Amino acid sequence: MAERANITSLLRDFRKNKDILALLRAITMIVRQRRTLETMYGIYCNLVYRPSRLSVCSDPGELASILAHREDFARPSRLTRQRLIELYGHEFDVASLPEDFRFARRQAVCRDGDRLIVGEYGEGSRIACVTARSCLVNSHYRSVTGVRHIHAILRYGESGELLIATGDGAKVLDLWSTSDGELRFVRRLQRFLAGFTAAARVNGEYYFGSDFSGRPNFIATMDGAKYFFPPKAYRRFVTAFFVFSDRYIVSVNKDLDSVGGVRTLSVFDTVEKQFVYCDHLDVAS
Repeated sequence: MAERANITSLLRDFRKNKDILALLRAITMIVRQRRTLETMYGIYCNLVYRPSRLSVCSDPGELASILAHREDFARPSRLTRQRLIELYGHEFDVASLPEDFRFARRQAVCRDGDRLIVGEYGEGSRIACVTARSCLVNSHYRSVTGVRHIHAILRYGESGELLIATGDGAKVLDLWSTSDGELRFVRRLQRFLAGFTAAARVNGEYYFGSDFSGRPNFIATMDGAKYFFPPKAYRRFVTAFFVFSDRYIVSVNKDLDSVGGVRTLSVFDTVEKQFVYCDHLDVAS
């Protein structure tokens, strides 16, 4: 995350001060971190896709009810090992997570029946399958070049399968199985530009939030449709999704802390396929 912050800061310095040295340093980091493709894609999106316009919500009462939960949306997106124990220790054996398990993103903690699936954010990229009496850790991604973090985990279908999105150098979306009681990699669904930092199932469809700091961001579907965020959220990466009424996706987007950490709140209507709200999220977490 620190190096990504440096890239974003250097590019902002170049845009603001025309500092050629800052641009050259940013390019060097982009190549070293295997981010050339995503950088080129960001340039393409800048040229081709504009921010979405806001539409009027067909149910103002529902929108008001959603916005009443602003304090919940402002909760920190990361859960330390100790915080995981506090939240889930009464139900699952999360105290058996490795001592060096730093933390997980909320979007990478997934309930699957009587199991809790936890994806590690940090250099470990481990995945833990935790029950009331056991904690099995899978280190599959430690041998996958470019994978440093588990970004998001979501139940897929009804047969014990999971969608797992990773970052940073390798932004992939994979299908995993838990049907035999253990985590097992099945196949890769997306090889490139799929390091989604949020995922949700809404009315039987799957939606994903992009992870591009300082570049155009969007909500994507499994079939490849993309809905770019309104202006205030457009260049801020997604940190969390919340679902309401099996119809509305609430997305929290954010700048890196190194460039201000500003957050926004957007509401996307999955029926009308349009954004009905977007503003800054000013509630203190």
